[in-house]
Amino acid sequence: MRRSCEGVVSGDGPADSGFVTSRSGRTLTALTTSALALPGIAGSARGETPVEEATASAAFSYYREDNLSPSKFSTAGGVGSRDRYEVFTGQFRFDIPATTRTDVGIDILYEEMSGASPWYVLPDSNGTPLQVMSGATIEDERLDVLVDTDFFLERGKDTVSAGVSSENDYLSVHVGLGTERNYNDKNTTLSLAGAFAYDWIDPTDPGFSLARPSSGERWSIDLFAGLSQILSRSSAVSFSVNYKHSDGYLGDPYKAIIELGNQGVLLSDIRPDTKDQVSLLARYRHHFEPVAGSAHLDYRFYTDDFGILSHTVDAAWYQNLFGWLTLSPSVRWYTQSKADFYDTVLPAGSVPKHRSSDFRLSPYGAISYRIKAEVAFDDVVQYRAPAWLQMVGITDGIDLIAALSYERYLSDGDFSAISVSEADEAPGLVKFRVFALTLTGRF
Repeated sequence: MRRSCEGVVSGDGPADSGFVTSRSGRTLTALTTSALALPGIAGSARGETPVEEATASAAFSYYREDNLSPSKFSTAGGVGSRDRYEVFTGQFRFDIPATTRTDVGIDILYEEMSGASPWYVLPDSNGTPLQVMSGATIEDERLDVLVDTDFFLERGKDTVSAGVSSENDYLSVHVGLGTERNYNDKNTTLSLAGAFAYDWIDPTDPGFSLARPSSGERWSIDLFAGLSQILSRSSAVSFSVNYKHSDGYLGDPYKAIIELGNQGVLLSDIRPDTKDQVSLLARYRHHFEPVAGSAHLDYRFYTDDFGILSHTVDAAWYQNLFGWLTLSPSVRWYTQSKADFYDTVLPAGSVPKHRSSDFRLSPYGAISYRIKAEVAFDDVVQYRAPAWLQMVGITDGIDLIAALSYERYLSDGDFSAISVSEADEAPGLVKFRVFALTLTGRF
């Protein structure tokens, strides 16, 4: 059951208003990952020409949220745990040349997660908001499969993709279409893409709380347009806009909000049944050839009709050493306003139509930093492949690329660009660490 692993579910950005990450987002990502073809500038796994060799990648990560601080934890009712989520993820990617102008990619993701989830907020005797956690450790598994096919043309490519994602209480299917066209001797690239997803949810233990619905469905449409421009041999920029419309059950069945009174009434998390989101992304890449390093700068603006507005600034440096080692430190700052219907608690006698105490909809800021090391080894193994393997791009050797990274993420009201009051700051804001290992082999 997909709960509130903020870093995994939504990363830096307003939480998708539904109960899980939008799987159409994964489809759209597969359709919009064109590389900026510049020396020393990292690009996507899929390039401007069909893959000539079969490629396999495996990525493994361990995500761990900090335990909830005792000063923000409510022991009301004697239930709940301060131990938050940990997630083990394995992702496998295969790219296979199909014809001289076509290649196929298969993406498989498996995830195991466990831990306690923020449930609702309860003030103490002084009125300080405290987080009530789920009463039992949550355990779940997720399997996500995505297949995409690229059809390469003289001046670009077209892509189709489809996938399915399954959890104990959740099922999603998604499809997508994308196209790219190159102009000005391939110095300019125009990208368009769209994805559709349909999701079903059957919450675990629907009778656990009157605030928990028995089921829900929703659908979403994701649209993307992007423009990339190479400015010189060493610099490039790109601009993109992403629009998403969601319709159906957009609440979180595992969240609740309390109406204060003599006894206190626990109410379900209810959000509008439609949502429109728009995000704008600008990227700048510059390669400094004398030092074999590249600067990456990103800015993202996001807004939706829930009332959330956010900004994200990301800066990274990619430094090549010895011709086979790349070190890439990065830092990111994020800030968002709160949703119109967000509150930690509801005053006595106040039961608005839409309401949520989900910390992902609260006002807050976040700072994260990451360090990544990547090494490349050519011809690790040499052999002569038989004819039947050469037909799928496996030839006479294996090149290996290995990457190891560490990320630290901190969120707090003090990191926000706007002033966040004590009453508005969610006690369940997350802090986490991510360790990741990626292995890529070219055959």
